[in-house]
Amino acid sequence: MALLDSTSPTLLDIANMPDMKDVKDVVNLLGQFNPILEDAPAMACNKGTYHETTVRTGLPTPVWGRLYKGIPASKGTRQQVKDTPGFLEAAGEVDTRLVDVWEKAEDKASIRFEEAEGQLEAMAQEAATALFYHDTDTDPEKPMGLAPRFSSLSAENGGQIIDGGGGGADNTSMWMVTWDKKACHLIYPKSYKAGIQREDRGAIPKTDANGDTYFAYREEFTWHLGLTVRDWRYVTRGANIDITALTTDATAGANIIEVLTEMYYKHYGRRTSIGRTFIYANTTIVKYLDYQARNATKNLHLTFKEAGPNAKEVLHFRGIPIRETDAILSTESVVA
Repeated sequence: MALLDSTSPTLLDIANMPDMKDVKDVVNLLGQFNPILEDAPAMACNKGTYHETTVRTGLPTPVWGRLYKGIPASKGTRQQVKDTPGFLEAAGEVDTRLVDVWEKAEDKASIRFEEAEGQLEAMAQEAATALFYHDTDTDPEKPMGLAPRFSSLSAENGGQIIDGGGGGADNTSMWMVTWDKKACHLIYPKSYKAGIQREDRGAIPKTDANGDTYFAYREEFTWHLGLTVRDWRYVTRGANIDITALTTDATAGANIIEVLTEMYYKHYGRRTSIGRTFIYANTTIVKYLDYQARNATKNLHLTFKEAGPNAKEVLHFRGIPIRETDAILSTESVVA
């Protein structure tokens, strides 16, 4: 399965372009909060404000020929999918007196950035939630995430969902995703830029509870963000994993190694060399995978490798990095 760097730019790549220097630190900060924002390439919508994908859903029908017999015409079937990005907004304000008391410009900037940091963390968490769970059909202002696209075992792409056997409402999922312009990637409107856009409004008048005026520095953040799955074969979901049934023994309880194995063989990325492939799971799942890898008496295809710019020890399954994200819930309903 391909683990090479994709040629599609990530948010960090775009941030390093000359016209994006002013938001470079912001994008790096978001990457620290959630790994999926580091991994996913971002590309402009191919239709301006939305992204359109044509999916081939059926092949033409060939026939065996016979002498003195014609060839009947046939054609395949196609389906068009439209994805639209949403825009996430936040604003932060800090009393001018809190900032101006500092003498050096860098100290003033640090105070404002510290005040804005909470806004940025909240945006990062909401964006990660959106990529997994938001549903445009029920909330038109939000982008469509992965879970609503892979939500039924009987759907056309239901074969990409592996049933972990859990019941009730204490389930979680694992995701195997290949990021590439031909597989799955983030989108943003063509007339905007990828990542966070910051607007410094300067000092603005504010009114306190008594109706008296004071001044505050205001800055606004906007993030145009969406997701498109151009080829669903490059996404597999291991659903219905019962959190309460997890054990440190891979042969007992909820066998997440078996779920990962089924996900791997359903994932088309193992046959191709495009993009970069990652497994996403929440902290509970990663912890039990760690236990099972260390306690196993036989090869579970789980290994620890050094990965990333800071050479962190990262758990891999069949060479695929397992990324820990708490945006994935442990309270999912059953996928049926």
